[in-house]
Amino acid sequence: MKDFELINKDLVTINKLIEEKNIGGSNGALALFEEHVKDISEIGRFSTDKWNTDWRRNVYKFGTKFKDLNPIDFLNILKDAKQCLHKDKQEVLDFYYSEIEVNSLPDTTCTEVMDTIVKIYPYNPEFRHTFGIFYLRKNDFTNAIEQFRFALSKDKENYYFLKDLFNCYYKYFESLIEKSDYNFGLKLCDDLLSEKIFESRDVFNNYLISIRERFKDYVILNSKIKDAEVEIKNIVSKETNNSQLKVIEILGFFTAIIAFVFSTITVGKNYAFREAIIFNVSLGQTLLIFALAISLLFSKRDVKKGDFRIWLIVVLILSLFLLIYGTKCWI
Repeated sequence: MKDFELINKDLVTINKLIEEKNIGGSNGALALFEEHVKDISEIGRFSTDKWNTDWRRNVYKFGTKFKDLNPIDFLNILKDAKQCLHKDKQEVLDFYYSEIEVNSLPDTTCTEVMDTIVKIYPYNPEFRHTFGIFYLRKNDFTNAIEQFRFALSKDKENYYFLKDLFNCYYKYFESLIEKSDYNFGLKLCDDLLSEKIFESRDVFNNYLISIRERFKDYVILNSKIKDAEVEIKNIVSKETNNSQLKVIEILGFFTAIIAFVFSTITVGKNYAFREAIIFNVSLGQTLLIFALAISLLFSKRDVKKGDFRIWLIVVLILSLFLLIYGTKCWI
């Protein structure tokens, strides 16, 4: 097997050739990639010792070249090289394959491809990491976090896995703030701080502490706003009820006046003067009792036994009975 440093340098050269658009020919990117694939397949299945971090970064860069470049020729080289190889040797070639596909395919097709690769190599953190990037691209934060966390659990010292996990949480927190889901955001921050996932990196951990305080402030502010809304609604409701009761009292009073006026006119036309006077006095007392009763029923304060309106109603009722009785005796 060729020395790994030389293999990695070959990949750096391939990336440069693609950038320079030197694809075909004996000294082009395709020819060098065909030789590179034969050498790299000897690495075998994933392990933190064999899968060098710098080389993996160069594979990421290699994949990004196919956002604009047609990948068919490179994919055909990978497919041909995979034939008759053991699954362990195919795994490293599928790493290249997955990085090409996730950068060149539309989201729906990419989902199918990544699902298949993850099922074939369920314990390879690189495929999980690539799948996480795909989900993050769709703002599917829950699934992206799941993939990134799994990748990090299999390669705990990988800074790029940790960084992408942090970036995913960062975007997730911002989306929670936009949706005003402050309580969930606060709980998520507390859980992450207790797990100490980002404790090894001060920048990440400090941000997590600051965003936790931000969520805490939002929760407190939101609680005060809700309390204020309830208080305002109660005040408005109370004032509205008081206004309605006042209107009812006024309407009752004016209704009594109007009824008295029209009744006086009618009685004055149809009855003798003495009868009209007695009738109008009785009617006036009756309407006054009605107005006082309305005032009591719709009073905005508690009615006590000693309320003058109650005594006035009693006096008016008694005087009305006396008037009726006296009128009968007089007649």
